[in-house]
Amino acid sequence: MIPVKKVFVLFLAILLLFPAPEAGLAKNAVHFIKHGARDDNQDQLITYWLYVPPEAEPGMPLVVYLHGSGERGEGALLTSLPQFLKDGVVLCREPILLIPQMPPYFGQWISIENALMKMIDRTVEEYKVDEYRIALAGFSMGGIGVYDLVNLYPERFCRAVAVSGRVNEDVTPEAFAHCELRTFVGTKDTNMPPKSALAFAEAVEEAGYPTETVEFDSTHSRMPHHVFKDADVLEWLWMELAPQPTSKPTASPKPTATPKPTAAPKSNATANSTPAPENVPSYRTLKKGMSGKDVQRFKIAMYWLGYFNDKNVSDEYNSVTVERVKKLQRYNGLEETGVADPALQELVFSGNAVKTEKAPKPSKTPKPTETPKPVVKKEGTGTKD
Repeated sequence: MIPVKKVFVLFLAILLLFPAPEAGLAKNAVHFIKHGARDDNQDQLITYWLYVPPEAEPGMPLVVYLHGSGERGEGALLTSLPQFLKDGVVLCREPILLIPQMPPYFGQWISIENALMKMIDRTVEEYKVDEYRIALAGFSMGGIGVYDLVNLYPERFCRAVAVSGRVNEDVTPEAFAHCELRTFVGTKDTNMPPKSALAFAEAVEEAGYPTETVEFDSTHSRMPHHVFKDADVLEWLWMELAPQPTSKPTASPKPTATPKPTAAPKSNATANSTPAPENVPSYRTLKKGMSGKDVQRFKIAMYWLGYFNDKNVSDEYNSVTVERVKKLQRYNGLEETGVADPALQELVFSGNAVKTEKAPKPSKTPKPTETPKPVVKKEGTGTKD
C-alpha cells in the first residue's frame, strides 16, 4: 500500500506537469471551421477559416480579417487578432468572422480578390448575413489589402480597420464614401512607415467622408496588440454591428415599396386617423444618427436621382448621407442643412427633384408618376427641426 504522503507528492507532480489554463481563456476560446474557395485567376484553392457564433441568426454582421505577410502558408490563426480570439484574450460573440489564408509565396491580397469575394458571397448566402454590415480589418500586408479591396469593391464594406498598412497609388478617397475608415499607425514602425496611410486618411477626411486616425508610439510588431486588444475598437468593429431586431426582418431592400405621395401636394404631418387612398403619406424628419426602412427608401430614391453611386444602400443616416443630402439641397436651390424634412422627401419621391449628371439612364425614380404635383420648389428655405 502506497503511503498517503507519497500519493500527495505524486498528485502535486502531476499538477505541475499540467498547469491550469489562464482564467477566462479556455471557456471563451473561439473555434474556427476550415473552408476553401477556388481563385479563378490563380487557379488555386484558397483556404479560409470561419467562426460562427453559437447564437447566430439571419441578419448577423460579417467581419473579414486579412493577416500579414508573415502568416502566409498556415499561419493565419497563429498571430494577431485570430490568436487573441482563439486564446480567449478578446471575445467575439456578435459577428460571423472570416479569415482567409494566403498561400505561401503569393503576392498581395489583391492577387486573390476573386477568391476573397467568393468566400464573402458564400458566407453571406449560407448564413443570411446582413449584406449592408460587412466590415474589413487587416494588419500590415492585410492593411494594404483593406485599402485595395475597398477601392475595388466600393460600397461592399461598411467599415474598415487598416493597421500598419500602406496605400497604393490607385486607391482613391472616393472609394470610402460608403465605408467608414479607421487608420492605426506606429510612429516607430520601420516596416510600414506611416506616411502613406496618414496622407490618405487626411485625403479621405478632406473629401468629407467619415474617418478616424490613431497614432501609437509603437513598432510594427506591437501594433496588433495595441489595436485588437482595445475594447473600444472591437466594439466599433463588431459589437455595435450586432443584429438589430427591429431594423431588418427582410434581407434585401427593394425600391418598390417607396412611399408614394399619390395625389394632393400636401405635407400634412399628421398621421391620418382614417386612412384614405388619396391622402398624402406623412414622413418623419430624417437626420444624422437615425435608421430605419424609411431612411433606406429615401436613399434609394436619391440613388435614382444620381446622388448615390449604388442602390444597395444601408438604412443608416450617417455622415455620407448628410453630405449627399446637402448636395441634393444645393442642386434644388434649398438651404443646405443635411436634414431631410417631409417637404424634401416629398420632392424626391415625386420625381420632380433636380437630378445630377450621374443619374441612372432608365430614370425610373421611385414614383408616384401619376400627377406631377406643385411640390415645394426652389423657394423653399430649408429645414427646421
